[in-house]
Amino acid sequence: MGWGDEIIVAGMARRLQELNPLPVRVLDIRGRPRWHEIWKGNPRIAKPDFAGPVQPITSGADRRPYIERQTKRRWIWREWSCPVGEVFLTARERELGARYPGRVIVEPNLKAQACRNKDWGWSRWDALVRQLLRRGFPVAQLGSSATRLLPGVELIRTAGFREAAAVLASARLAILPEGGLHHAAAALGIPAVVIFGGYISPRQTGYAHHVNLYAGGNPCGMRARCRHCVEAMNSIQPEQVLEHVTMQLDGERCQAGVAGEMRMAASG
Repeated sequence: MGWGDEIIVAGMARRLQELNPLPVRVLDIRGRPRWHEIWKGNPRIAKPDFAGPVQPITSGADRRPYIERQTKRRWIWREWSCPVGEVFLTARERELGARYPGRVIVEPNLKAQACRNKDWGWSRWDALVRQLLRRGFPVAQLGSSATRLLPGVELIRTAGFREAAAVLASARLAILPEGGLHHAAAALGIPAVVIFGGYISPRQTGYAHHVNLYAGGNPCGMRARCRHCVEAMNSIQPEQVLEHVTMQLDGERCQAGVAGEMRMAASG
């Protein structure tokens, strides 16, 4: 499972504890307790060696709440309300993030295992960032020295996802593909413009307090590169993203929360 899925688990645990204060034990699909680094410091989730009474959640690579089923070629998504997760940063991580306040964080790169249908395209990211830099916004990417950087963008070096989340926690705004960092932004209460395209929609993994750019009609879930997703991404232009970003940066502050209607900015 990816980091975003585990942040969703933290949101599910929070939602459970709103009804029952018992600690939550996360089980894999075979019923075995498991643990993930992103839950470090989370008082809601019981570690595998916890011996007291618990309430269980089953979550694993083959059982995710936004997936109804799969075929050889695609995922069949289920509509549901994605709960806002929680990330509990250590004092050292908070100190790291505090060194980089007020950045606009962008993420043009996808992790190696991610579906290519989530790729907005390097040229569009480049065009967007050039406009942001021209307007004087401090734009940064997170990663290692090997990270592919957009021209003119600051690299903030982070050793892993938790450090990236720590820097994200001090950001002014983030512009992200659907994925782990957009779930982290939601958990940390950071305003974000999230580029969904057509592979998966905000009705599976979106948040009401983000601007969610989706243009795919019925999300296809195709694991191989497909024309539907290419056309959906092509319809989301840098000018459209820039408009939503500048609205946010010029004073519209999205408040993190777990209620409210999904706000989707349709393309075209």
